[in-house]
Amino acid sequence: MEGYFYIDESIHDKAGFIIAACVYSKTDLNEDIAKIIQDCGFDSKDFEFKSRTNYTKEPSQVKVRESLKSLLSAKCKIGIVIIPRDKRNELGNECIKGIKQFVSSNKINLPVSIYFDEGIKGNLDNTNSEIELFFNQDSKLMRGIQLADLAAHISSIQLKDVMGLISKKVKAGENSGYDPDMEIELGFEMWATLRYSYFNKGTTEYSEDSIELATIDVEPYGLYISEFCNDELARMSRDRFATMYLGCIH
Repeated sequence: MEGYFYIDESIHDKAGFIIAACVYSKTDLNEDIAKIIQDCGFDSKDFEFKSRTNYTKEPSQVKVRESLKSLLSAKCKIGIVIIPRDKRNELGNECIKGIKQFVSSNKINLPVSIYFDEGIKGNLDNTNSEIELFFNQDSKLMRGIQLADLAAHISSIQLKDVMGLISKKVKAGENSGYDPDMEIELGFEMWATLRYSYFNKGTTEYSEDSIELATIDVEPYGLYISEFCNDELARMSRDRFATMYLGCIH
């Protein structure tokens, strides 16, 4: 097998969208994630990371989350699929279309296996023999889906920030380049967390503009906007994700 995609979604009723993260790795990540869980003091057979859980008072679980972020940066690339909330039944098929776009745009070698979290439905007729689909996967067993859960959650906060729906601030923390106690916007922190991880064109062309040098195209390499999206949702999605500034955060 040339590679693996793990898929999970983040659903936002009031904001009217769903983001699915398609996390790609050239290797099976199950053992990497099991080791992270075990190193943080949990049983990998029982513990499952869920981004919607509040870990504020659980430092060991916070450590799992931060270690998973590091794994995303070190071994993975992320493509995101955006659809309207009322089209959830189409999510699986739209993810398949998105992954086909990511595979083509990034010249990913085939075959690949795609693992969908429970509840994401799709049509097997939408693919071919070199793209193998596995629906209704248990994320405790197919642990790469836990990475997709985290990536979808972080990406959804970025989109809600563009929509003006996020007002929360957090401490900058250690190794941020800022005073650790300085308050920064949550959307900014989420951008800083994953900005290097999205599939992108790269910065191969020379430019004297330092901002341009540090800005990369994410669409179509790591962004798929469903044709079901209305103009406003598509516009805001592109405002947040179509290009990504990679420059210094401080």
